[in-house]
Amino acid sequence: MPTLFQSCYQRALDHQGGEDALQAQLPKAKTARQLANVGDDRYLAEMAACIFRAGFVWRVVQNKWDGFEEVFNGFLPIWVASRSPEQLEEMASDTRIIRNLNKVKAVQDNALLVLDLQREYGSVGKFLGQWPQDDVIGLWQYLKKHGSRLGGNSGQYFLRFT
Repeated sequence: MPTLFQSCYQRALDHQGGEDALQAQLPKAKTARQLANVGDDRYLAEMAACIFRAGFVWRVVQNKWDGFEEVFNGFLPIWVASRSPEQLEEMASDTRIIRNLNKVKAVQDNALLVLDLQREYGSVGKFLGQWPQDDVIGLWQYLKKHGSRLGGNSGQYFLRFT
């Protein structure tokens, strides 16, 4: 008796026309060099997008994204990390973004994580690129433990999108 996964996988193979056709449909993981070439501001932006999408229709976040870029100053990690509590409250009340103080604070916490990874590895991309490819669960657990609001689906989406 095949497992549920095996049944679904066989249906996908049949629908796509075989293993090669199915594999061609899957996204390709970035190389360590490609990951390292992405700026840390973009990694922080993707973390923020994943956090703010949680509990919202994603289109709402997408429609306000230019405002997020402005409010978070292009997601420059050192800038976001250095905001005072009063500045975070001001950012969280800005109508250009989704007004949620806890999520704004999470972006600042993740900016601190980005800065830690810069100090230790040189960049977030270099950190991601050196992680063993066969341990995605371990990487997700690392983000959950050391990041803010990067457990659950937000962490998984961040890894998938980066």
